Amino acid sequence: MTTLISSVVVFSLVIIIHELGHFWAAKSVGITVHEFSIGMGPEIKSIQKGETKYSIKLFPIGGYVKMEGEDDDSFSENSFNSKSVLQRLKVIIMGPLMNFVLALIVFVLVIGIYGISGNTVEELDNSLNEYNAGLRVGDEIVQINDEKVKYWEEIQEEISSSSEDYAITVERENEVYTYKVNQNYRYMIGISPEIIDDEYTNIIGFIDETMPAYKEGLRSGDEIISINGIKTEEWSVTRELINDSKGKEINIQVLRDEENIKVEILPKKQITLGFYTSSEKSITNIIFGSIFKTTYYIGLMFDFIVMLVSGQVGSEAIAGPVGIVNMIGQAASLGLYPLLNLAAFISINLGFVNLLPIPALDGSRILFLLVEKIRGKRIPPDKEGYIHFVGFVLLMALMFFVLYNDIIKILR
Repeated sequence: MTTLISSVVVFSLVIIIHELGHFWAAKSVGITVHEFSIGMGPEIKSIQKGETKYSIKLFPIGGYVKMEGEDDDSFSENSFNSKSVLQRLKVIIMGPLMNFVLALIVFVLVIGIYGISGNTVEELDNSLNEYNAGLRVGDEIVQINDEKVKYWEEIQEEISSSSEDYAITVERENEVYTYKVNQNYRYMIGISPEIIDDEYTNIIGFIDETMPAYKEGLRSGDEIISINGIKTEEWSVTRELINDSKGKEINIQVLRDEENIKVEILPKKQITLGFYTSSEKSITNIIFGSIFKTTYYIGLMFDFIVMLVSGQVGSEAIAGPVGIVNMIGQAASLGLYPLLNLAAFISINLGFVNLLPIPALDGSRILFLLVEKIRGKRIPPDKEGYIHFVGFVLLMALMFFVLYNDIIKILR
């Protein structure tokens, strides 16, 4: 029930905000809006107010604003077609832009409540290379290699992209120190513990769908009983048993719905950090931290598209509505903080994807408008409509393919 409620709220919120962007922009330039719809499929409820019908559809996986002249040859005074290129561009771009604004607002809320991980070292593992190189609790990390850093994501990204070692520059008691650190490596399977009463448990909370644990059948809610026949009741022991595998296959026994399940998993070697930074709260961090988070996630979307096109990630990395519902359910089970972060990311995802120059999406409409501006005349509506129709059919085919992948992953 929590998954269902959380999913409906998150999906509805990001869709409503997106369509409101189109709606407000259309109204502001004098375009008649015939329908404002949230959801797809059969109509559940509708109300007519003035010239606009407001409706709610059965499936909360989309929405639309039906404007006069957007998909036909109408050139009446209040139609989409009769407006200037800049006015039409405003109407199209405001949907994705509002998704970015929503994410910004969510991050303001998150940082205002929980703070943001900054660049001051709070926890340090004395057995790992950062401590041995000279890093200490209380140090303010100002630079990794040649890049200035302020937030945890920047620190993590710069270190992860370094080779076998990296330079870390810190401020300590008004003095600046630079240390050379050899990378730490751990063997991981892609699971995080569920936290109950501020204590780590041996129950799997979040599970990374791109990592070995998920691919071999482990799921959120599984309680780890033993690894290679060694019983474990504490997360710290579980983590060390996985790391001690040194990349060799391990046997994990878990308890799921009172049933003992055994799986064999090959851990993956990954860079790990021997420290964590403190969470910081201030007006400055709320303002600049929320901007940083929003732009950071937009950057991740660019990186993902590049990796997808170059073949570095496959179709299994793409999640459709079912996969997203599953992720929302996992995030909701971990608490409000991960749920809000995921909601912001989904909003950014929706805005970003809609800006891609793919027929039937906002990005392709923007592209047509730019071409019209450059060539001085509009592409014939029937030709543009045909291109969007073909794009819509291909998008529906892609959606069914992704939906199939989502269901197969869940069944596995």
